[in-house]
Amino acid sequence: MGFLVDKGVAYDYYESIPFQLLLKQKGINQFLNLLKKFGSFNLHNQFYDYLKDPNLKEEFTQQLLWGDEFEGHVVKLYPEEQLALLQPNTGTVFQQLEHADPQEAAFIALPEFGSWMIEVTPNKPYQCMCFNFDQVLLNMRRRVNQIQSYLPPGNHYLLLPVYPMLGVGRFSTTIENDLSAALMEKINAQTPYLDKTPNLYEDGNGLLKQHMIQPYTPLKQIEVEPIANYFSQSMYFDDRLINPHPRYSTLAQNIRLRRGSKVEIKIPLFMDEFTNLDQTDYEPNPGFITMDHMGFGMGNCALQTTFLSIDMDHARLLYDQLAVLAPLFAALTAGSPIFKGKLADWDTKWDCLEMSVDCRNPEERNPQNPNYIPKSRYSGISYFISNDPKNLPEYNDTQFPVNQEIMDYANEKSQEMGINLDQKLLHHLGILFIRDNMVMFKDKINLNDDEVTSHFEAIQSSNWNSVRFKPPPSYNSKIGWRVEFRTMEIQLTADENAAWSIYILKIVRLFYKKFINVNFYIPMSLVDENFRRSKLKDAITSQKFYFRTNYQDNGHPIIEELYLKEILFGKKDGTFKGIQGLLDEFRQKMMKANECGKTPTNDLLEKNRILQNEVDQYVKDRVYGKTKTLAQWMRNFVQNHPTYQKDSVVTHQINYDLIKRLIDIRDHKVNDPDFPKIFTL
Repeated sequence: MGFLVDKGVAYDYYESIPFQLLLKQKGINQFLNLLKKFGSFNLHNQFYDYLKDPNLKEEFTQQLLWGDEFEGHVVKLYPEEQLALLQPNTGTVFQQLEHADPQEAAFIALPEFGSWMIEVTPNKPYQCMCFNFDQVLLNMRRRVNQIQSYLPPGNHYLLLPVYPMLGVGRFSTTIENDLSAALMEKINAQTPYLDKTPNLYEDGNGLLKQHMIQPYTPLKQIEVEPIANYFSQSMYFDDRLINPHPRYSTLAQNIRLRRGSKVEIKIPLFMDEFTNLDQTDYEPNPGFITMDHMGFGMGNCALQTTFLSIDMDHARLLYDQLAVLAPLFAALTAGSPIFKGKLADWDTKWDCLEMSVDCRNPEERNPQNPNYIPKSRYSGISYFISNDPKNLPEYNDTQFPVNQEIMDYANEKSQEMGINLDQKLLHHLGILFIRDNMVMFKDKINLNDDEVTSHFEAIQSSNWNSVRFKPPPSYNSKIGWRVEFRTMEIQLTADENAAWSIYILKIVRLFYKKFINVNFYIPMSLVDENFRRSKLKDAITSQKFYFRTNYQDNGHPIIEELYLKEILFGKKDGTFKGIQGLLDEFRQKMMKANECGKTPTNDLLEKNRILQNEVDQYVKDRVYGKTKTLAQWMRNFVQNHPTYQKDSVVTHQINYDLIKRLIDIRDHKVNDPDFPKIFTL
């Protein structure tokens, strides 16, 4: 989820206010230092001998370096009780991984916001331009299998965007003492910030009870254990389930404090024949699924890919181009039809994430106020940043507000340092730094800007946008400029996640060689509209999206509203060949230009040709409706469950059967036509 290097005692938001401007200025200093050192970085001039893999079949200088990361939930099944509950006590998994042979693991495991979550990423970047597409597939399979092997019997590492029962009564196993102790340690570390704050230095057990409440539940007659809500003030979500790292609870608290109220997440409810629209404590907004904790968004799982760019200009162009595709891939990978035990009228979790970390105060949320900020800090991007001639002024048509004070400071400081900070990059910083620093450690204020980049990363890593423009992470880094693609929803199986990762890789590859011209630019306002459509139920087949059809022309765009099957695979009349047409043309020209090594074997060529074709077929079957998205499949399962009452409610019984069936499909115990075998490998 972000920057986990720093630890210690963090300021609450009110305490942090006197330091906000200072730390933003220091963040700018650190970015400018990175720009000064790495502004001329070029991938082709670098030699990464330490990354060389003897099993790879082509020269390193031809490689595209990239990686992925994804999270999964640890779920425990109780067959006798017919319950599937989140398992927050995952510390033993990380302990086992610490002692694992690095060569055996081949991946890195990290904690995430929810203590039941495990994030995994490869320990080295993949190296791929012509071949080696199977790297991500084999690595993902290995990661999932190895994490699963470390779990006790009855526990499962489940790749699912949203755990369906999050916030419904008791939705986790018993919270062990170490998580309760971690919560108390964080509470005791804080200083009172309001007169009404109780004295925190008292008996631990008494203090814990003091901060426990009876949660709202759908059925009052069902007794549920009290929850702790000191940081969030949530009526559904136990703060002890937040990962013990101080970054997470601090974010939950400070977002609430800056906002001036709890976060308010409202997801439209799917209306069925007997859906109840009565107003209750549990559902205060009839017609919506209401949630009130950062964990309802940051407790979800996603698939993200990051690509090392040739240089900074290349990274900025790739950032812009992927931003146009971001809402499309949210719809393509939709897997979130259930929130807080109810069927939603949306299929993706993106807006839930936006609302879960919305720290804007009342003025900033009010469209009539001059301080209005149109989006949460978790959102689609708002500004194209490339200086490429393709980026016409008309594309940045939304006039998103900026932090002018910080822009003036950055401009003055860059001139003082002799750095060329162009207007588009300056504007990008102005948008990033409109947000406050939400996690500020008390012993990390006056850091040396010539030695660390943590103040820049504190802002950068908490601007959770659809794509992320990433400078090298430190001054001694061997890594160049990167772009992270962030909107894909996690899929059930390793093979599905590998397929989507390979497909976006193939698109990214278009921008690493100049065989064909590609231009996806459309106005930012239409990108925003595509986001609004991407979350809708069955958007993958029912919605049209704005897309540029003259995508090999650098002039003014010809934009049409097209179905995803048309955007990817072209129109039936042949007047538009779709993105797949570009991929096919690129592959043919690359092979013809002998760009794939001097003597590739026929076996190697055939292996990679088959794998790419299998990915293309998987995607084609999905957009043409031959297979369901995970969201469609889950919705269909619930609506056809024998105990479903046509009331939009997912009971614990339905949830158990749903989770059990998904696990059986993943483990190949059940064959399902909507989860076909993708790869022959």
